[in-house]
Amino acid sequence: MLCSRCSTSLPDGSQFCLKCGQKVEFTPNSVALATVPTQSVCGKCGTIVPQSAEFCQNCGQRVISAANRVTLAPVSASEIGALPPWPARRQRRVVPLLLLVLVLLGAVLWALTSKGPAAQQLQEFVHWSQEQTIIDSSISVNPHSFSSHMFTVPPGALDVSVNGEFSALATSPHNRSSNVNESAKDHDPGIEAYVLSDEAFTVWSTGYAAQTQYESGPVAGSTINAPLPLGAGVYYVVFSNKNSPHAKTVHAVVTLQYKSWLPGTIVRMKERLWNWLGL
Repeated sequence: MLCSRCSTSLPDGSQFCLKCGQKVEFTPNSVALATVPTQSVCGKCGTIVPQSAEFCQNCGQRVISAANRVTLAPVSASEIGALPPWPARRQRRVVPLLLLVLVLLGAVLWALTSKGPAAQQLQEFVHWSQEQTIIDSSISVNPHSFSSHMFTVPPGALDVSVNGEFSALATSPHNRSSNVNESAKDHDPGIEAYVLSDEAFTVWSTGYAAQTQYESGPVAGSTINAPLPLGAGVYYVVFSNKNSPHAKTVHAVVTLQYKSWLPGTIVRMKERLWNWLGL
């Protein structure tokens, strides 16, 4: 027989269409055209329905084919409770790692900033403490002139300072008497020592006042202890004799001291790579 709505061929005795669910009105003239093999079972009335059927021919209930059914294995409550949730397991692993990172970070900061003997020995062992000689000689400075010595602070430098000491002695002309020479020394204003950045040195050398990292004033000698800003930079140690009519000989020992996160070899390799890349 045929469905009066969609003309689908139906098995004998069907009361509803297998395709559209239309109720079948049986007439004596209805003819059975085909027999469809039964492979599915209606979940409501238990009637066996053809494989392609979407509705039960007996009660009109929508049919779920056997190919679309999925059987789920049951999980007991004890098995569910035995497995902790994934975020909890992850949290138990993350917390110790965070604590270890904090401890290591604290140890590094202590080693970099501490002035204690143990920290100093560690810094020397890993080459964090660096020292470079800027001046270690006697310098002749002419009257109304100055002598400058450039030095460079490398990238990544920490706790940077310039340290040392100097003394100045006036040099008298040989054609003057000793009494005149002694009188000239007594009235000599002395030498002035400065530590200047590259920009400040450019301004100061043209005769203008500039910001200094260190300034001794006119003295016969003194100790230099000049902290510098973090990071790379170009600086000058200057001995000025601008206010004196007499030449002087300055005996100076001055060093640059700093701490570095990376050993000097790695820093130099990085600089060479940057230069090669043109950065």
